[in-house]
Amino acid sequence: MARRISIWKYIDKYLLILFLLLLVGGYLTIYSSSFDGLNETGSFWSTSSGKQLIWVIISLLIGSIVLLVEGSFIHNSSYIVYVIVLLLLVGVLFMPAIKGAKSWFQFGSFSIQPSEFAKLSCSLAFARYLSSINVKFQDFRTRIKVISILIFPAILIVLQPDPGTMLVFISFVFVMYREGLSGNILLIGLLAIIIAVIGIFLKASETNFDLLGSSISGNMFFGFILLLISVLSFLIIKFFVLPRYRKEKFYRLAIVTVIGIVISLGVNHVYDNLFKDRHRNRFQIMFGIKEDRTGDGYNIYQALSAIGSGEGTGKGYLQGTLSNDKYKHVPEQSTDFIFCSWAEEWGFLGGLLFIIVYIATLIRIVMLAERQRSKFTRIFGYCVASVLFFHFMINIGMVTGLAPVIGIPLPFFSKGGSAVLTFSLLIFILLRLDAERKVVLR
Repeated sequence: MARRISIWKYIDKYLLILFLLLLVGGYLTIYSSSFDGLNETGSFWSTSSGKQLIWVIISLLIGSIVLLVEGSFIHNSSYIVYVIVLLLLVGVLFMPAIKGAKSWFQFGSFSIQPSEFAKLSCSLAFARYLSSINVKFQDFRTRIKVISILIFPAILIVLQPDPGTMLVFISFVFVMYREGLSGNILLIGLLAIIIAVIGIFLKASETNFDLLGSSISGNMFFGFILLLISVLSFLIIKFFVLPRYRKEKFYRLAIVTVIGIVISLGVNHVYDNLFKDRHRNRFQIMFGIKEDRTGDGYNIYQALSAIGSGEGTGKGYLQGTLSNDKYKHVPEQSTDFIFCSWAEEWGFLGGLLFIIVYIATLIRIVMLAERQRSKFTRIFGYCVASVLFFHFMINIGMVTGLAPVIGIPLPFFSKGGSAVLTFSLLIFILLRLDAERKVVLR
C-alpha cells in the first residue's frame, strides 16, 4: 500500500501548466466564436459559452478530486469504469436521435455524450489488462483480448452512428507498438492506407488507362502495377537474399501483395456502393478534383478563408469577422472548426504558438509515461498521448483541407461538455498516477 504523498510536491507542474494554458485558451476561443457583438440577451449561463464554462468548472472540480484519490483505487476501478461506459453506450441507443444520431443523453438544456467517455474507459481498461502479471503482448490470445477491449465500444459507437469518434480507437495502435507490436505490422498498415488513398484518388478522378489496346479503370491498372512490383520483389528475394531468410521474406511479401491488390480492387466496390454522394464529393474536393463552394465544400472553403484572413498576426481577440456567431461565416465554428476562430484572431504566429504548445504537451505526456516504474501508468500515459495526438492531427488536417470532414473535435478547444470533461480527466488521472511514481511499483 502506498504511503500518503504531497500531491503539490510531486505533481508535474509543467504538464499542469500546459494543460491549463490549453483549457483557458480553449474556453476564451469558444467565447469568442460564439460572440455576437454585445447583443446577447438572457442569462449568461444559458448561452453556449456559459454552459461551456460550467463544464470547465466541473472538469476542474472533478479533476481536483481525482488528484486526492489513491492511484490504487484508479487501477482497481478500471474495469468497473469500462463496464459502466459500455452500459451507457448501449442505453444511449434507445434515446431519441439528435441531428440524426443517438449519441446523447438529454437532461433539459444539458446533454452527455457517452462515446467521449469511452476514450477514458478504454485507456484505463487497456492499461489495466496489459499491466497484469503474466500478460505479454506477443501472445496471440493477449492481442485478441486487447483488440476486443476496443471492438465492443467501437461497434456500439458505429451503431449511433458516430464514425468520427469510432476512428479515434485507431490511435491505440501506437500504444500497442510501444508494448511490443511488431513494426512490420505498422508498416503494412501504413502501406495499406497509402494504397487506399491512391485508390480513392484514382476512382474519384475517374482515371482510365490504355493497356494492350483496352481501356481499364485506374484501380485495375494500379492493381496490375502492384502485382508487377510484387513479381520483381520476389525475384530480388530469390536471387539476392540468403536461403535461410527467404521463407520469411516470401511470407511477408505474399501478405502485402494480397492486402494491396484486395484494397486496390475493393475501392471500386466501396466507392460505388457504400459511399454516399456527399462522401464522394468531399473526397473529390479534398483531392482538388472539383470545387463546390456552395455545397459539400462549403465548410472547407469558409474555414480556409477565415484562417487566411488572420494573415500574420491576426485581427485581435473578439475582432474576428468570419468565425463567430455575429456573421456565421464558418459553420460549426465553435466545435469542429474552432481552430478557424483562433487563427483568424491571432494569425499565423498565433497558430504557430498553438501548435508549439500542443506538441509540447504531447511530448511532456510521453516523457511522463517513459519515466514510470509502474507499467499501468506508462501504458495509460501512452493512451492519453495517442488519443490527444489523433484528435489534434485529424482536426487540424480537417480544417485546413488536408483530411475529409469527419467530425473530430479539437481537445480543450472544441465546444462540448463531455469532451472537455473526458480530456481533462485523462490529464488529471495521469498527473495523479505520475505523482506516485517514486513510492508505487505496480
